[in-house]
Amino acid sequence: MTTSTELLQSPLFQAIADLTFDSVMVTEATDDHKNSVVIYVNQAFTEMTGYEAEEVRGKTPGLLQGPDTDKAVTDRLSEDLRNNRTFHGSTVNYRKDGTPFTIEWKVSAITDGTSATHYVAVQRALD
Repeated sequence: MTTSTELLQSPLFQAIADLTFDSVMVTEATDDHKNSVVIYVNQAFTEMTGYEAEEVRGKTPGLLQGPDTDKAVTDRLSEDLRNNRTFHGSTVNYRKDGTPFTIEWKVSAITDGTSATHYVAVQRALD
């Protein structure tokens, strides 16, 4: 089986992540579908949020949430992932400097055939 590191360093993945205009985030899957840990973000993520990859690696995507993040949307995200559905939604997130921005994103599970091993999120700022 290929490791996460090997997949993230593959020329194909790197080309896709580097060329897209949208933010890409990869997290390791967890049983609760809520506390997955960031293992990769692309440069578009840094440009959108102000966070460098080293600052978010090992943390949960929740670090982008704040007072105006819609809990109903993040609950639906967890529910969709728990039921093997691709999530699509929008809410308010927060940049490193604390400024809010509206995000639209999709998240899908990557499986090993039986269970989720990772989640891939593609995000864009709407304002």
